[in-house]
Formats: sequence, C-alpha cells, structure tokens
Amino acid sequence: MAADVLFDDIVGVFNKIGRTSNLKSKQANFQKSFDAWKQACESPTDMTAILRFFVSDYERFRKFDMGPTKLASFLAKTFHDVRADYVAEISKDSTKAARQLAEKISEEYRTENDESAVVKVSELNEFLDFLAEGPMDDQKKRDRMSKLVKKCSEDELEWIFNIILRNVESALGAPSNKILDWVSPSACAIWDQTHDLKAVLKGKLVEKEESGSGEIDEEGDEHLFKIWTPMLLQKQKRGDWYASIEKFGGPKFFLQVKFDGENVLLHKKGNEYRWFTRNNNDFSKVSFCRLKTSIRTSGHTKILQEYGDSSLAIGKLSSRIHSFFNKECESAIFNCELMLWDKKTKRLCRHNDASTTSDAQVLSFRHVKPDDNQQLTVVLFDLLYLNGKPFFGAPLHQRLEMLKIAPLKKEREDTIFVAKYEEASRNSREEIQKFFEVAMQNNEEGIVVKRADSVYVKGQRSAANGWFKLKPSASKDCDLDLALVAIHPRAGRNGKTLYRFAAFDEKSGKFRLCLGCSYGLTRETHEAIGFECGQLLEEAPEELTFYGKRPNRISKGDGGYIDFERWQVIKITSNGVRNGKLVDPVMREWRVDKPVDQCNTWEEFSDYATKVQDCKLGDNAGDSDDEEAEEKKPDPLKVEKITRKAIHQTAPVRLKRAKLESSLSGVEVAVLQGTSETIRRKCEEILKHFDAVVVKGITPSTQLCIATAPKPTHPKTAQAIASNTCTVLKPAWLERCNSDDLIQPWTDSEVFHVVDGGFQIQN
Repeated sequence: MAADVLFDDIVGVFNKIGRTSNLKSKQANFQKSFDAWKQACESPTDMTAILRFFVSDYERFRKFDMGPTKLASFLAKTFHDVRADYVAEISKDSTKAARQLAEKISEEYRTENDESAVVKVSELNEFLDFLAEGPMDDQKKRDRMSKLVKKCSEDELEWIFNIILRNVESALGAPSNKILDWVSPSACAIWDQTHDLKAVLKGKLVEKEESGSGEIDEEGDEHLFKIWTPMLLQKQKRGDWYASIEKFGGPKFFLQVKFDGENVLLHKKGNEYRWFTRNNNDFSKVSFCRLKTSIRTSGHTKILQEYGDSSLAIGKLSSRIHSFFNKECESAIFNCELMLWDKKTKRLCRHNDASTTSDAQVLSFRHVKPDDNQQLTVVLFDLLYLNGKPFFGAPLHQRLEMLKIAPLKKEREDTIFVAKYEEASRNSREEIQKFFEVAMQNNEEGIVVKRADSVYVKGQRSAANGWFKLKPSASKDCDLDLALVAIHPRAGRNGKTLYRFAAFDEKSGKFRLCLGCSYGLTRETHEAIGFECGQLLEEAPEELTFYGKRPNRISKGDGGYIDFERWQVIKITSNGVRNGKLVDPVMREWRVDKPVDQCNTWEEFSDYATKVQDCKLGDNAGDSDDEEAEEKKPDPLKVEKITRKAIHQTAPVRLKRAKLESSLSGVEVAVLQGTSETIRRKCEEILKHFDAVVVKGITPSTQLCIATAPKPTHPKTAQAIASNTCTVLKPAWLERCNSDDLIQPWTDSEVFHVVDGGFQIQN
C-alpha cells in the first residue's frame, strides 16, 4: 500500500531528481520508483497519497497559504524562539528557505537519540491535512509540529517545508505538467478536464453524471460550489518586461485594463450564489464566526457584511444581479472583479480611495450600506463553467466568446457587465506600450496581457501560462531617489527593518520626512547600508523636519536617526498613490553614485501621482530614458577586477587612510568570515588604519578576534568562542572606534565572548 511507504524513501527520490539537471534523467529516477510503489498497490488510485507530494502546485484540498516568512514565524512560535531572529535569517527564495529552516530546526531541536526515517506517507498526509485546516495560530498544530520534528531527519524536514510552501516542483527543477507527463502521456489532458489526481492515475476521463431531473449533481461536481484558488497573473519586471510576453504570449493575445478591486470567483446554481476570494474565503453569507469579527471605523463597531448566498437575500449583491442572467444559465462559474460604482458621478471608482469617490469616502467592499453614495458592481472577465460543463481546458478566446453571448441577457455598468478587451498580435510591443500609456493616463491600476489560446490552470502563477500584468513599477519613469534618514529594526511588517526616507524641501532648505519602507534590496545590501550608516542617533539631525518641526526623539532599542554626513540615497519605486500614500513602495537600488543633495524634492514627491500618469514602458530591455543611466552605475557590493585598462579609464580613486599608531599597533587581530563580505572588508580596512596585524583566521599569535556574523551561533563565531583562546568582539566596537578615530575599551554590548586574562584596551 502507498500509505505504508516511508516518507524517507520518497525523500531519497526527491534528492535524486533535485540533483539531476537533465529532464530525461529526472524522469527515469521518478518512473523507476513510482512504478515500484504502484506495483505494491491494490488500485492505481492508492498512489494519490504519494503523487500529491510531487505536484504540490495541483494540491486542491489543503491550502497552507504560507510563504517563507509565515512558515518561519510559525516555527519560531512552535519552539518559543524570537520570531525576528528566524525571519531575519531566511531567504525569500522558498527552496533556500526550506533548507535553512530544516538546518536550523534540526541543529537546535533534534538530538542523536531522536528517531528518523519512521514517518509513513499516511501519517504525514494526515498531519498536513490537519495543519491546513483553520487558522495556523493553534497550539495543537504547534504541538504536533514539535513532535514531527523529533521523528524526521533534516532532509525529511526540508521536503516537508517545501510541501507546505508549495515549492516541491521548483526544488525538483521540474514543473507540475512535466511530472504528470511522467505518470502517463494522457495525464495532463485528464487533469485539465477533471482536476482530479485519482482520475489521472486511472488513466481515463471521468464522465460527469446528471440526475434524472437534469440538475447538476453538486456533490459529485469537482468545481461548482467548491473553494479553490483562481489562476493568477505573472508580474512583469522592468527592463525585460516584453521578454516573457514575446516568449509565452503566443501569436495572438488580449489586452485588458487591470481593475483595482477585489478579485473573486462567482459561483451560480439556480437561485444560489457563492463568492470565493483568491485567498479561499467564502463571503457569501455571514457565518457565526464572522459575527464576532468587527472592525472599528470612526469609533463605531460594524459587523462584516457579505455578498449574499441567494437571490432572496434582499439588499445583497446576489439579489441585485440575479435578474441580469438568462434563464438558460442554470449554473456557472465566473472569474470577476468587484468594483465600487459612484451613484452621484455615475462612474466606476477606479481605486478604493478618497480621490475617486464623490464624498471622499474610503469604503471597504464588505461595508457598503444601501444609503452610501457608492454601491458594488461586478466586472466579469472569464467564464470557467456553464450548465455542468467545465471550460478550464478550453482556450481563452472560446471562453470569452461564450462569456459575451451565453450567461447574461443584459448588462449595466452599475450592476454587472463584461470587461472589454482588445486583440493584439506577436511583435506588437508598440500596441502594448500605447495601451499601457492610455491606462495610466486614465488613472488605472495597470494592464493585463493574456495569451489568446491559454487554458485556465487553477491556483497557478507562471509566465508559461501566458497571463501577465504590467503596473507602474515596470516603468523607470516611476522612480524616486530619496534620502535614507532613519532605521528602525523589526518595526516593519513581518518583523522587517523599517527604513524612513526624506525629500528635499526647496522652500525651507531642509529635508522633510515623507516615507517608510521595509521591502526591497538583498540582505547583504541591507547589512552594508547599516554598516555605512554607522551608530544611530536618538535626536534627529537639524537638517530634518516633519510638518515644520524637528522629528521626535527615538528611544534606545527602537533604532535611530542617521547622522547627516552618513545619509544614503535609495531608489524607490511604487505602483501609484492611494489616500496620499505610495502604493507598495519598494527599495530598488542603493544609489552610491548619487550625493544626497541630488535626491528628489518634496514637490516632486508630492506630485508623484502625475509622475505615474505620465509613465511609459521602455522600448528595449536595458534601455533607459535617463541620461545619467547611460553610464553603468557601480555596484556597492561588487569587487571589480583591476586591469591596466580599467586604471586608465576610471576616475582617480580615493587614497587609503594613513596608518595611525594606536593600542592595536602590532597586535594580531583575526577577522572571521560571516554573512557579509562587505562588512568583513570594512573591518579589515579599519584595523589596518589602526596599525593592527590582520589575519583571516585564529592563529597561536592571535590576541583579538572580530566576528562579522550577527549571531554567536554562526559556525565560525561559535568555533572561535568554543576555542576560548582570545576575546571575540562585534563589528559595532570597531565602528565606534572608527567614528571617533580612536581605539577605546569595548562595552558589554559589543562583545560575544571575553577570555579571562586576555588582551584588553586600557583607558
């Protein structure tokens, strides 16, 4: 039986496939083991228990909705650790994050006496099913995870984390459809029609049964009134925004405006309706749990209002749209967007913000009352199911034709209507650019590009599917260069570091605080920026203002302001302005080539909405509209190769600082490798300035050690502490000495480990 197979055996196959670069070799490794397991089963469908591990993207029944950060937070709470420590250490890449978390958990919470290779497929599936039910903040789930860790090896944990992250296919280096092809040549076709792994293993299509009355058998239906994740759009990056469209867009594609509303799946069966969000929430009817959920607006408590589960739900959205459907439309599933319609201005509210409503109100979609000046309207843009027949495997152009002629007998923009689209063909870069420019001028969120013959794949976001979205952040015209003026560790979302920025106010001659941002740039760049900013200050520099006054003092432990002489310029990009704030701001580049007096002004920041409306997509990958971008900007973390030609072509370099006789003169100091090469090089430079003898590892002559890793658990740091041969210090001590240009005694907060009788700095 497949249920009795040890998960460790599956992990062995995972590792073989993952280590192999050739797809044919991957296929051979998979089929050899898969066929062996299949022969031991009484029925082919028993293999579902194993196959669902390999195609986590096609998993329909258990949804964890977890990325690396959420998983790290869950594990930190499980083992009573500091959440920020977990989040700060893991990569954004799911494959790397799964490995890092497995190593950390195994090292700290498993012993040599713990079991491994004892978990069966049935046990793991039961655990994962339990984990996917309800909210993750559950003590029972944490207890079971703690027990599972004691029974799994490091490799087993890594692949369990990949399953939870829905990242198995990426870690294997093989997409889901390829893995299904390895099961059988017809597997992908069967999946497109049934979305059922059991049907795939049977090797034939499952016929849909209808009841004698002609009504749909709801319990046997795989799609109608079932919660599943919709197909998602792939975001295009700047510079090469057209590359994926050209590769996967096909000979013909459709262009649509991207509506800035709430994406939902609308299910209809007779008089009954269901409204499922992309996050798998059912907002059809107020449940008992949601009656206890409330939000506070202007001091009043409001119960969440839902969209209605029946045409008889008077005043609900379902009741309002029911009369617009043809009688022949007995059952259907639509992919659609909920938008707000302003009753006074008689137009769509393009964004849910105060600037687009007649009364400057900001309304939640589930808090619209009958006496408000706004009401909900439904924008249909895909038909996935009609009268018992699923259209997931049908090409998009056929689904759109059916959407225009079949379900609705009338349309009205204030109630329900079909989204308009334009056709475009291959090599039509200019058409996309023009369509994007018009959308931006009309204050739209962005545009959507869809391959005309694309099929609908539930829950997937992939360029290969041929669905793309382009937002203002894809344009270089939406960049802002702002001054980084303050840093607040762990104050951002999900425990990230919050960076505060300022723009230059030409009227006052000072910099005005304007933005806080936590996202963007690599971990190495964050560390290098932090090191470059030096010791943070409690009081704001005189050059900084906030609403005409000097900003408030920042308490110790909450971060601090950066000394004006150390301010850095960071390039910020965003997707527009909502309610006076930038939408999804991201730090894109550390502008080491730009002095702070050349950053954007307060007036330019305030007029960012106009900047977005005027933005355009670049003509070619790597093209830049800015003259200053013609010259390649230096990478602050890259060590360039020095050649004779480079010496003649580059500007004169800054001379090294002269050596200074100090308490470290002639003292051998080891600088250990940590997580940042930039910090290590900086430490060596400072030590050489103070006339120390710098080595890369501890020797019998070493009297002092600088550990550049942020934690004492780093292997190099831990080894130095365990040897107990010399005092191990943090880079913060060197930074303080460098700032004062004087070697001073270290403080307790600047030390990892002190050796009794070891080297000391005298006052």
